[in-house]
Amino acid sequence: MSEKMSAERAAEILDLERAERFTSMEPVTEACRMGRDALLLRIPRSPYKNGFSCPNCGSSDYLYGYFDKPNKCCGNCGQAILWED
Repeated sequence: MSEKMSAERAAEILDLERAERFTSMEPVTEACRMGRDALLLRIPRSPYKNGFSCPNCGSSDYLYGYFDKPNKCCGNCGQAILWED
């Protein structure tokens, strides 16, 4: 697809109740790719693998919140953070 698919449209395509018919697999493939990317953000990953930064976006500025409390997710990209390492 030439332009980015909206999250709402991807959800519609992946809705099994709608059973929309497609002449091309391209929208289904793009919706699946978007869903996979969103699911990967939910899997906690360690910020300590490459120094100290978000393993997804590389930022270290958004890993802590108020009073230096560690965030459960990166405040920049939403990657779940695994602090146990």
